[in-house]
Amino acid sequence: MIRPLSVLLIAVLLAGCTGAYRSTLEPPPRLSSLSVASSPSLKQQLDPLFADSLFPPANVGVKIVSLTNNRELYSLNERMLFNPASNQKLYTSAAALTLLGTDATFPTMVTADTARKRIIITGGGDPILSTADLDSIAKMCAAAIPPGSSWDVGVNVRLFDSLYWGAGWTWDEEPSEYGMFLSPLMLNLNTVTVKVTPSPTPGTAPFVSVDPPSTYTPVVNTALTTADSITHPVRVTRNWMERSNTILVTGMVGPRDRTRVDVLSVWKPEIYAGTVFSELLQRQGVTTTGRVVLDSSAAGAVPPLFTFEHRIDTVLTFMNKVSDNLTAETMLKVLAARTVGVPGSAENGARVVNQFLATAGIDTNLIAIADGSGLSRYDLTTPAATITLLQKMYADTVHFPLFYRTLPIAGVDGTIGRRMRGTLAAGNLHAKTGTLSGVTALSGYVKTLDGEWLAFSIMMQNYAGSSREYRAVQDAIGALLAGLRKID
Repeated sequence: MIRPLSVLLIAVLLAGCTGAYRSTLEPPPRLSSLSVASSPSLKQQLDPLFADSLFPPANVGVKIVSLTNNRELYSLNERMLFNPASNQKLYTSAAALTLLGTDATFPTMVTADTARKRIIITGGGDPILSTADLDSIAKMCAAAIPPGSSWDVGVNVRLFDSLYWGAGWTWDEEPSEYGMFLSPLMLNLNTVTVKVTPSPTPGTAPFVSVDPPSTYTPVVNTALTTADSITHPVRVTRNWMERSNTILVTGMVGPRDRTRVDVLSVWKPEIYAGTVFSELLQRQGVTTTGRVVLDSSAAGAVPPLFTFEHRIDTVLTFMNKVSDNLTAETMLKVLAARTVGVPGSAENGARVVNQFLATAGIDTNLIAIADGSGLSRYDLTTPAATITLLQKMYADTVHFPLFYRTLPIAGVDGTIGRRMRGTLAAGNLHAKTGTLSGVTALSGYVKTLDGEWLAFSIMMQNYAGSSREYRAVQDAIGALLAGLRKID
């Protein structure tokens, strides 16, 4: 019997689908079959660390090279693309240090325009300007400001473009400190610190303080200190959906509860910085109107009263040790402003970083740079590319010592200050972490017992829940590498 053509086609399609379905049931290849090592003993030690219970479902990529002997020691999925998270800061800091130089500074300049009765503070991209710094600036400027007038404060932010967030950042970070807004004039990482302390008297409101205190961040406190069961815990936020800096404190707190500390981002941080500066000037006896406005005066039009600067070594050390995102994003835009032109943009900054990486021999067509910090989910790179960068910086005798010093040290400081303690990696391994939801990475340098310099990059992603088990694998690798002797 001859079956109709349509029936035959259906049978063929079903057969094909069945084969494809069966293939998905086959166990994936063991990672030990995918790894490559020049040393059989090293392979035997490293492969068992990638337990089947973790990889898959998560992905992992590793590359380890000897910088002393210029030899690849171990690789596993080295060319697979990963979201680098804060490993992206390695790219940003290496480019900034190399292209801006070890003597680069980030100035904050104050001028007085007597014709307009305006004191102008110009942001030069200093990401670590603090209230104490701004107070020092106010004190230095107060004596030089002509008396007898009431002054507005102008804030000049023409160094950067107007995009206040990076490409691919998540909207729901706001108003946390991770949702900070970008500006070339920054104060306290563009955040405020809110402390809520219980009142000793039940039935009354807890005490709320804001640091720095300013009219720019008013507080509405409807919280209650209660001795009863707490049904609505204290919540600290700001009215961010309406682009307001009014801080809202609600809920209940027990009279014996500890002081709660929250850090919130600030909307329009340049006006925030200008407002605090105006208030600090008032404390120094300068009469200000309290009016703070944007001012686009060209730099150099009026001689400065005072210029305050932080050096690049201080900025990069802070950026990498604590993995500060605002600093990295600022660095990207400063790179753009100083190499391409004002206003500095993240887009131009990414081009500058790509050009720098190309000189290191990295094929930038195979990676993606969207921002400077790694907050963006659009960032993609590989362990192989990261190793190439680490090799380039190690070979750069001018910039490597500072680059190396900016990295967190295992068991000592920064984001790995509590990791690998009690192992040979402690005080030895210098590396940059990377953390996002479902992403963890660790890349850097370590010396073996023989004094051989190694560079390593470990990237993991696509897991649910805590990163603890995955970081434990990274730490085990770091400790193992630090304990190596006579790699065959």
